[in-house]
Amino acid sequence: MPIRNIVFDIGNVVVPWDPHAIVRDALGDERVDQPGFRSPFARSETWIAVNRGEHSLEEAKPLFIERHGLADDEVDRLYQALFDSMVLLEGTVPLMRDLAAAGHRLFALTDNVREIVAHLRRRYDFWDLFEHAAVSAEIGVLKPDPRIYQHLIDAGSLDPQETLFFDDLPRNVAGAEAVGMIGRVFTTAQAARCDLAQLDVIM
Repeated sequence: MPIRNIVFDIGNVVVPWDPHAIVRDALGDERVDQPGFRSPFARSETWIAVNRGEHSLEEAKPLFIERHGLADDEVDRLYQALFDSMVLLEGTVPLMRDLAAAGHRLFALTDNVREIVAHLRRRYDFWDLFEHAAVSAEIGVLKPDPRIYQHLIDAGSLDPQETLFFDDLPRNVAGAEAVGMIGRVFTTAQAARCDLAQLDVIM
Protein backbone atom coordinates (compact mmCIF):
# COMPACT_ATOMS: atom_id res chain seq x y z
CA MET A 1 0.00 0.00 0.00
CA PRO A 2 1.59 3.34 -1.00
CA ILE A 3 2.40 5.96 1.61
CA ARG A 4 0.28 9.05 1.06
CA ASN A 5 0.57 10.84 4.40
CA ILE A 6 3.74 11.99 6.18
CA VAL A 7 3.57 13.01 9.84
CA PHE A 8 6.35 14.98 11.51
CA ASP A 9 7.20 15.45 15.15
CA ILE A 10 8.50 18.97 15.82
CA GLY A 11 11.12 18.82 18.60
CA ASN A 12 14.46 17.48 17.28
CA VAL A 13 12.83 17.02 13.88
CA VAL A 14 12.00 20.55 12.75
CA VAL A 15 13.53 22.58 15.61
CA PRO A 16 15.93 21.53 18.39
CA TRP A 17 14.77 20.41 21.80
CA ASP A 18 17.57 20.21 24.36
CA PRO A 19 16.15 21.08 27.78
CA HIS A 20 19.48 20.71 29.57
CA ALA A 21 21.23 23.11 27.18
CA ILE A 22 18.37 25.62 27.46
CA VAL A 23 18.59 25.64 31.25
CA ARG A 24 22.37 25.99 31.25
CA ASP A 25 22.22 28.78 28.70
CA ALA A 26 19.65 30.66 30.79
CA LEU A 27 21.06 30.12 34.29
CA GLY A 28 24.72 29.26 33.83
CA ASP A 29 26.77 26.24 34.85
CA GLU A 30 27.37 27.41 38.42
CA ARG A 31 23.64 27.65 39.15
CA VAL A 32 22.72 24.40 37.42
CA ASP A 33 25.53 22.47 39.13
CA GLN A 34 24.45 23.51 42.61
CA PRO A 35 23.54 20.55 44.85
CA GLY A 36 19.84 19.80 44.71
CA PHE A 37 19.14 21.76 41.52
CA ARG A 38 16.31 20.16 39.53
CA SER A 39 15.73 21.05 35.92
CA PRO A 40 12.37 22.73 35.35
CA PHE A 41 12.12 21.38 31.80
CA ALA A 42 13.61 17.88 31.70
CA ARG A 43 10.53 15.76 32.45
CA SER A 44 9.53 17.80 35.46
CA GLU A 45 5.96 17.44 36.71
CA THR A 46 5.21 21.09 35.95
CA TRP A 47 6.62 20.99 32.44
CA ILE A 48 4.69 17.82 31.63
CA ALA A 49 1.51 19.53 32.86
CA VAL A 50 2.20 22.50 30.58
CA ASN A 51 2.64 20.10 27.67
CA ARG A 52 -0.72 18.55 28.51
CA GLY A 53 -2.30 22.00 28.39
CA GLU A 54 -3.08 22.14 32.11
CA HIS A 55 -1.15 25.41 32.57
CA SER A 56 -0.02 28.23 30.33
CA LEU A 57 3.60 29.33 30.67
CA GLU A 58 2.38 32.33 32.65
CA GLU A 59 0.42 30.07 35.00
CA ALA A 60 3.41 27.74 35.35
CA LYS A 61 5.77 30.52 36.42
CA PRO A 62 4.83 30.50 40.14
CA LEU A 63 4.96 26.70 40.09
CA PHE A 64 8.52 26.75 38.78
CA ILE A 65 9.39 29.27 41.50
CA GLU A 66 7.79 27.19 44.24
CA ARG A 67 8.76 23.69 43.15
CA HIS A 68 12.22 24.36 41.73
CA GLY A 69 13.42 27.18 43.96
CA LEU A 70 13.82 29.57 41.05
CA ALA A 71 13.72 33.34 41.24
CA ASP A 72 11.22 35.32 39.21
CA ASP A 73 13.89 36.66 36.86
CA GLU A 74 15.38 33.16 36.45
CA VAL A 75 12.08 31.89 35.06
CA ASP A 76 11.98 34.87 32.70
CA ARG A 77 15.47 33.98 31.46
CA LEU A 78 14.45 30.35 31.05
CA TYR A 79 11.48 31.31 28.92
CA GLN A 80 13.60 33.62 26.78
CA ALA A 81 16.23 30.93 26.26
CA LEU A 82 13.47 28.47 25.41
CA PHE A 83 12.11 30.64 22.60
CA ASP A 84 15.60 31.61 21.40
CA SER A 85 16.44 27.91 20.97
CA MET A 86 13.66 27.41 18.43
CA VAL A 87 15.73 27.65 15.26
CA LEU A 88 15.17 25.49 12.20
CA LEU A 89 17.17 22.28 11.91
CA GLU A 90 18.96 21.91 8.60
CA GLY A 91 17.06 20.24 5.83
CA THR A 92 13.71 19.37 7.36
CA VAL A 93 11.62 22.20 5.95
CA PRO A 94 13.04 21.70 2.42
CA LEU A 95 12.21 18.01 2.80
CA MET A 96 8.64 18.86 3.76
CA ARG A 97 8.32 21.24 0.83
CA ASP A 98 9.54 18.55 -1.57
CA LEU A 99 7.00 16.09 -0.17
CA ALA A 100 4.18 18.61 -0.45
CA ALA A 101 5.17 19.48 -4.03
CA ALA A 102 5.02 15.78 -4.88
CA GLY A 103 1.43 15.66 -3.67
CA HIS A 104 1.83 14.06 -0.27
CA ARG A 105 -0.33 15.17 2.64
CA LEU A 106 1.68 16.52 5.59
CA PHE A 107 0.73 16.55 9.27
CA ALA A 108 2.36 17.32 12.61
CA LEU A 109 2.10 15.34 15.83
CA THR A 110 3.93 16.95 18.73
CA ASP A 111 4.22 17.04 22.49
CA ASN A 112 4.31 20.80 22.77
CA VAL A 113 3.02 23.87 24.60
CA ARG A 114 0.64 26.41 23.12
CA GLU A 115 3.08 29.31 23.35
CA ILE A 116 5.83 27.50 21.46
CA VAL A 117 3.41 26.53 18.70
CA ALA A 118 2.23 30.14 18.46
CA HIS A 119 5.87 31.33 18.36
CA LEU A 120 6.74 28.92 15.56
CA ARG A 121 3.70 29.93 13.56
CA ARG A 122 4.66 33.60 13.87
CA ARG A 123 8.36 33.15 13.17
CA TYR A 124 8.33 30.61 10.34
CA ASP A 125 6.07 29.68 7.44
CA PHE A 126 6.41 25.88 7.54
CA TRP A 127 3.35 25.33 9.75
CA ASP A 128 1.03 26.08 6.84
CA LEU A 129 2.35 22.95 5.15
CA PHE A 130 0.44 20.83 7.67
CA GLU A 131 -3.17 19.94 6.95
CA HIS A 132 -3.60 19.36 10.66
CA ALA A 133 -1.35 19.46 13.74
CA ALA A 134 -2.05 17.25 16.74
CA VAL A 135 -0.58 19.21 19.67
CA SER A 136 -0.51 17.63 23.12
CA ALA A 137 -1.44 20.88 24.90
CA GLU A 138 -4.60 21.08 22.82
CA ILE A 139 -5.54 17.41 23.16
CA GLY A 140 -4.51 16.81 26.77
CA VAL A 141 -2.41 13.68 26.26
CA LEU A 142 1.23 13.00 25.42
CA LYS A 143 2.89 10.49 23.14
CA PRO A 144 2.96 7.53 23.19
CA ASP A 145 -0.63 7.55 24.45
CA PRO A 146 -2.64 6.01 21.58
CA ARG A 147 -5.28 8.74 21.89
CA ILE A 148 -3.01 11.41 20.41
CA TYR A 149 -2.29 9.27 17.35
CA GLN A 150 -5.96 8.40 17.02
CA HIS A 151 -6.84 12.08 17.19
CA LEU A 152 -4.67 12.72 14.15
CA ILE A 153 -6.03 9.71 12.30
CA ASP A 154 -9.59 10.89 12.89
CA ALA A 155 -8.89 14.56 12.14
CA GLY A 156 -7.17 13.76 8.85
CA SER A 157 -9.35 10.77 7.91
CA LEU A 158 -6.09 8.87 7.56
CA ASP A 159 -5.54 5.26 6.70
CA PRO A 160 -2.76 4.34 9.19
CA GLN A 161 -1.24 1.88 6.71
CA GLU A 162 -0.73 4.77 4.27
CA THR A 163 0.78 7.03 6.96
CA LEU A 164 4.45 7.44 7.88
CA PHE A 165 5.47 9.04 11.18
CA PHE A 166 8.89 10.58 11.90
CA ASP A 167 9.89 11.13 15.54
CA ASP A 168 13.27 11.34 17.23
CA LEU A 169 12.24 9.05 20.13
CA PRO A 170 11.85 5.31 19.51
CA ARG A 171 9.06 5.02 22.11
CA ASN A 172 6.97 7.53 20.18
CA VAL A 173 7.63 5.72 16.91
CA ALA A 174 6.52 2.51 18.61
CA GLY A 175 3.33 4.29 19.72
CA ALA A 176 2.55 5.17 16.11
CA GLU A 177 3.22 1.63 14.96
CA ALA A 178 0.90 0.32 17.69
CA VAL A 179 -2.04 2.09 16.00
CA GLY A 180 -1.05 0.81 12.57
CA MET A 181 1.14 3.60 11.23
CA ILE A 182 4.56 3.11 9.67
CA GLY A 183 7.21 4.64 11.91
CA ARG A 184 10.79 5.74 11.48
CA VAL A 185 13.17 7.27 14.01
CA PHE A 186 14.31 10.69 12.78
CA THR A 187 18.00 11.57 13.05
CA THR A 188 18.64 13.98 10.16
CA ALA A 189 16.70 15.19 7.15
CA GLN A 190 19.14 13.39 4.86
CA ALA A 191 18.58 10.11 6.70
CA ALA A 192 14.83 10.69 6.45
CA ARG A 193 15.19 11.08 2.69
CA CYS A 194 16.89 7.68 2.63
CA ASP A 195 14.04 6.19 4.67
CA LEU A 196 11.52 7.66 2.25
CA ALA A 197 13.40 6.26 -0.74
CA GLN A 198 13.50 2.80 0.85
CA LEU A 199 9.73 3.03 1.35
CA ASP A 200 9.28 4.02 -2.32
CA VAL A 201 7.96 7.48 -1.45
CA ILE A 202 8.43 9.55 -4.61
CA MET A 203 9.53 13.18 -4.37
